[in-house]
Amino acid sequence: MQNVFCWFVLFYYNKLITMVAQSTKYDHLFSNLIPNSIDGIKIFGMDDDYIKPQIYDDVTNLENRIWSELYQNLELLLNQYASREYLLGLKTLPIPNNMFPNFKEISPLIENATGWTLLPVAGFLDEELFFDINKKRQFPVTDIIRRSPRFDEKYSEMEIQNKKGYTPEPDIFHDVQAHVPFLMNADYAEFIWKVGVLGDEIIKDKRMLGPDLISHNLKRLQNFAWWTYEYGLVKNNGTSDRFRRVPNDIDYEIYGAGIISSLDEVNNVVDCAKERSPNSKFLPYDIEEMALTCFDYTHIQDRYYIVESMDGLYDSFKKNKELFFFEGQ
Repeated sequence: MQNVFCWFVLFYYNKLITMVAQSTKYDHLFSNLIPNSIDGIKIFGMDDDYIKPQIYDDVTNLENRIWSELYQNLELLLNQYASREYLLGLKTLPIPNNMFPNFKEISPLIENATGWTLLPVAGFLDEELFFDINKKRQFPVTDIIRRSPRFDEKYSEMEIQNKKGYTPEPDIFHDVQAHVPFLMNADYAEFIWKVGVLGDEIIKDKRMLGPDLISHNLKRLQNFAWWTYEYGLVKNNGTSDRFRRVPNDIDYEIYGAGIISSLDEVNNVVDCAKERSPNSKFLPYDIEEMALTCFDYTHIQDRYYIVESMDGLYDSFKKNKELFFFEGQ
């Protein structure tokens, strides 16, 4: 009887995972609903060979030049406008501005600081695998970089955007230059771990909400993640300027990795904050609104949510987890 029960749960669970991306039953509850697509992107799951160790000696001069150009174009801007957590994390890690970072040099330092390690992967991971990895305090990073021959080779059989400022698949520059420095901060690292645990709880559906609500609640969590640790801003209270070469002259600091890894996005934040552009609006942090607001990852963001402090972000997430277990109406 126990074996039959376990087989049924496994079958039901796998079926839920298959159906998650397809359900749109509760999409009417979302605002800014945009038909995003990742057609053509290779997505790796639990049953795939998704671990891909970095072979540092194979990094080419061209790849190092691409990294250098991306990094150095952003270096001074980020020093002036990125958040305190980012600046301190970057300062303590061997992430060079002129060549590929070596995962084996970085990972032990993060593990010593916050218990996280880097896990080299082959590319884009599905939700089940991503949250499972995060729950283990492992952060997936890829060794491929935009505009490189290796990237072109990976997608040789299909046409995909592969530009200096944008690619739909996260690359080493986004993963390591933008996300990894934050993992040196204990409070931030704990926050990211709790997001991973929550995502895993939603997928495993211990509350038996069913595939439609799993899909809906995962989209809520995805929206929250997008507007916070991918594209979030925190109020500038002036205390971070002692870590900068030039004082921050706008009302915000950047903590969203999607902004940090994009020159166009950083410039957009600064231009809008200085009222040189009306392209995007700045909105007060509202976790319910953010969870129900969809996004477009193919364009510069039309809005940014401002949290009063990073501690306020962590506390808000802790107190509002039930928002991601919507039971239907």
